[in-house]
Amino acid sequence: MLGPAIAREGVRAKQIRIEATERSFLDADAAKEVISAFRSAGHAVYLDDFGTGYSSLSHLQNFRVDGLKIDKSFVDTIVQDAASSSVASHIIDMAATLDVQVIAEGIEREEQAAYLRARGARFGQGWLFSPPLSAADFIRYAGTLRGP
Repeated sequence: MLGPAIAREGVRAKQIRIEATERSFLDADAAKEVISAFRSAGHAVYLDDFGTGYSSLSHLQNFRVDGLKIDKSFVDTIVQDAASSSVASHIIDMAATLDVQVIAEGIEREEQAAYLRARGARFGQGWLFSPPLSAADFIRYAGTLRGP
């Protein structure tokens, strides 16, 4: 369904990234087949809410993904004196070793963004940057951004 829809709209497959949650990996054989099909069609596949499921590490061995999305619960503890405050940096290191992108979810404070940037996270999302936007509002917002 996705292929014909994006072709009709003139969107390239690489412009659409697929996010999969661990629940979608319950049937490992089916998940592997679906991930492979999306990647063969030119879509990047990201493992969403990484680190919150019991088997996230085994997923990295069994499924070829393009990126990991660090769950907000780990971003929340950054620069706090909490047992989980260093989890995000370990996920970033592991992603670099596996040669996959990392996206930090739920960035709300500049200290979190600075911490993540200093450790090599190149992408982030959260209220620090923008609240959720409608398509029209996003187009206006994107028009105000300056490139590198």
